[in-house]
Amino acid sequence: MEVRDIFKLRKEGKTEEAYAAIRPMYAAHKGHYTTICMFWVGADMMALRYKQRRLEDAYKIFLALVRLYPTMDDKDLRGQSALMRAALLVFDHNPKFSMLDFITSWDITRLTDDDWTLGNVDGHPVPSIGIRIVGKVFREVANNPTVDMALKAAPILAESLRHAPYNMQNQRYKAMIYKIMGKTSKAINIYRHLITHHRQSYLYQELAELIDDNKIKAALLCKAIMTQREPKFTQKTRWQLANLLYNVDNPRARYELDKCIELRRQEGFTVTWHMQNLLDTLADVTPVSERDERNFYRKMGTIVDKLRIY
Repeated sequence: MEVRDIFKLRKEGKTEEAYAAIRPMYAAHKGHYTTICMFWVGADMMALRYKQRRLEDAYKIFLALVRLYPTMDDKDLRGQSALMRAALLVFDHNPKFSMLDFITSWDITRLTDDDWTLGNVDGHPVPSIGIRIVGKVFREVANNPTVDMALKAAPILAESLRHAPYNMQNQRYKAMIYKIMGKTSKAINIYRHLITHHRQSYLYQELAELIDDNKIKAALLCKAIMTQREPKFTQKTRWQLANLLYNVDNPRARYELDKCIELRRQEGFTVTWHMQNLLDTLADVTPVSERDERNFYRKMGTIVDKLRIY
């Protein structure tokens, strides 16, 4: 069997057969075409192993691809793009894999303009490879918001901003770094501009976390609930609002807490100790009606508009 025969197997979707054929061939001779074939068949095999939930095998193949890549002729850099997509797949399946460490070592400036170009799947726009990688990096930063993490991620964000300076997600990541570095006012200004153009629920919620004034914070949380089309995604916002209203307006706090718990149970989540503790504290409190609370949301939303918070 020759390399072209293995590529034919790959084209026919016979990944297992192609992988079994190229491995001994590559082990015996790491030539130009065998190396290219090994890489592309290996990339197919990694994806297949993830689909089969053979996670450890898939990760081992990924590590092998990373080692192999520098020895491969990749003039058009299609192989690099494939490896970046592979890293995204690994991140979603391996909690120990750090995209921040990986892309720092790789150097994000090596990505091509095509890697920063908006994609399209079945007529629907999808984020570029670069933006998706940066998103994974900042998920790690959000989970460990330290100055060291922010400083390590900053050059990655700078490259992303160079390609997409007005991208909403990039602006959110910029605000995250400002917040970590203690420059809260700069983070607030970013959100003020974002909300002018993007009335997204999570933007109101994230801005609320930056505001010290409890009345404005509560108003922003109400805006977040009002603008969220999917009730299941309001759990965190309602929990924050319940805590904010506790001892200020207990009937409303009880309403938000009850709603939060109801939504959690619908989604199969348990009630946390903190939620149960607050529920016990508000046991004798009668919650306001849904109609009353909706009127409260509208009133608080008006407060936000009048204050020109955005």
